This record gives sequence, C-alpha cells and structure tokens, in this order.
Amino acid sequence: MKYRFYAGLDLGAASDFTALIIADRVPEAPPFSYFLRYIRRFPLKTSYPDIVRDVCTITKTEPLAGNMLLAIDGTGVGKPVVDM
Repeated sequence: MKYRFYAGLDLGAASDFTALIIADRVPEAPPFSYFLRYIRRFPLKTSYPDIVRDVCTITKTEPLAGNMLLAIDGTGVGKPVVDM
C-alpha cells in the first residue's frame, strides 16, 4: 500500500458537526488493521475556510505529509466546499 495514514473528513452543514479522523495502518498486522491516531469534532458553525485551514495544517505535518490519503464526505455541503 502506498499510504500509511488514512483520514476521513465529514463536512457538516449548519446544524451538523464536522469531524476528522486519522488512522494509522499497521503493516505487520492482517489487512485492514489500523490504529485510530486522531479524532476531532469541530464546533458547530465553524466556517469552512477555517476547517480547510486546520485540516491543511494537520495534514502537512510529519509524519502525515505525503504519506496520507484524505477522503471527504461532502454530500451535505456540496462540491464547492470540497474543492476548497
């Protein structure tokens, strides 16, 4: 596998929380074995630009930088927010 870390970002709408998780793949364990390394729930009404800034800051730090795949669920907020 190319990536060691896998992150999921669920973008909430105005009345839903936005959540970020980062899992660390365990290479010596059976397939699909991960440690949950980070979880964050953003406060309600956090602006999307602030969320993007925070996620970028987190994902550009070592050892995540260049070693992580980010999946985003933007079904509730739409493509423009995901494109940010």
